[in-house]
Amino acid sequence: MDKASEFTCPSYLDYDGAMKISRISYRNQEWLDFELGEQGLFRKSGAYLVGALPMEFHCHGIGDYDFSNLEELDLEQVNLRAEQEGIFCLPSIFLPHNQLDQFLAFMKQFHEHKQQGRYGNILGISLEGPLLASFAGTPEKGNWAPTKSEWGKLASCGQLGLIYTVLSPDAMTEQSYLKPYMTADHPSIEWIVDTLVEAGIKPALGHFQKAYPEETAKLIHNVVETAQRRSGFAGPDAVLTDHLFNDMPNTFKHSWRTPMERKNRIEQLRQAQLNEWNLDTINQMVGEVPGTLIRYAAEGQLTICMNFDSEHVDLEVARRVVELTGSKSIIAMTDRIDTDSMCGQPLEKVEGNNLWYQGKGYVAAGSYTIDRLMHNIRAIGFGEQAVWDMTSFVPLRACGYLDVLERMDFKPYSYMDETKTRHHFKARMPQLVP
Repeated sequence: MDKASEFTCPSYLDYDGAMKISRISYRNQEWLDFELGEQGLFRKSGAYLVGALPMEFHCHGIGDYDFSNLEELDLEQVNLRAEQEGIFCLPSIFLPHNQLDQFLAFMKQFHEHKQQGRYGNILGISLEGPLLASFAGTPEKGNWAPTKSEWGKLASCGQLGLIYTVLSPDAMTEQSYLKPYMTADHPSIEWIVDTLVEAGIKPALGHFQKAYPEETAKLIHNVVETAQRRSGFAGPDAVLTDHLFNDMPNTFKHSWRTPMERKNRIEQLRQAQLNEWNLDTINQMVGEVPGTLIRYAAEGQLTICMNFDSEHVDLEVARRVVELTGSKSIIAMTDRIDTDSMCGQPLEKVEGNNLWYQGKGYVAAGSYTIDRLMHNIRAIGFGEQAVWDMTSFVPLRACGYLDVLERMDFKPYSYMDETKTRHHFKARMPQLVP
């Protein structure tokens, strides 16, 4: 991304989402003015500055690198690419069972390098799995049930930079495909959640079974209650979700991905009665599982991850969810990978969309960048406060990085001009800047 070497702007977007009238000018790597006033209306004909970068929160690969290919993963190059794109990144990894010890060594090295000041644009690591009740388009070898000792190894990564792990609360039930592999060494879901949150790792709920939504909703409740009771991140950051609406039991159609499907989009959107959705009836309108997640998000007890690429979830559906929960309860995720393989699983695209599919025809990943998602969020009517909440402030909060940014001597900024051309740079903070 081009560096901004000279600009002036009349507004500053603060972490709390308030657009403040300001007088800011920057030239030749120096702040000529940096005065912040009271909250005011954003001047549409002007520009504004943000003390943060957008974040690829759930991202499977950038450039030539598949994050699940630990043998060839070069985080120096990934960090360089993130710097060039002007983003923060939280890599999401699929972990085969036979690579657990390799992952532990990887996390130890990651932590050591972070302590040395490296990987400034990589804020942590996440896992998608391994405990998934429905793996759909995810690599099958990345789905398995850890024993107590293996969960202990994963939990040890909490202090090394592992931010969250996607897990299915219904993966331990009698109906789960994993049940035949369970032994006395495999713990309960309550034990797993206790162990993770005590280690500072957030459970991210997803990949649910389809057949027993009411039972699954009760298990979601148990996870949220356990995490809120035990977590140091009580409130919306105690529990996350994986893709809302994807790979979970729904009672309505939430996406139209092919030209043939899109012929029926308007009518099926009408049938979904989006304008009738409210928190009292949401479970009946969308299904017990997504409805329970939406209600918890609206109550401030978890944070939803949802894709705004228009292909995982239709943008009208996504818009209605934001209206119900508020932008401070949602992380916009891309599910991005740029390569045509993921954890050894070949990927391909089909006519009509930009999603990646695996061999059985299941959607495996996305391909759009966070820039595209920011454009889409604006396109469905949300202002800059909501855009930055979902693409930067909320994911940074979930990673525990908002306070870190405020303390940094060299702070990353995003400068937005009136044509929405974005520039990112690092500049030394003057003493007067809060």
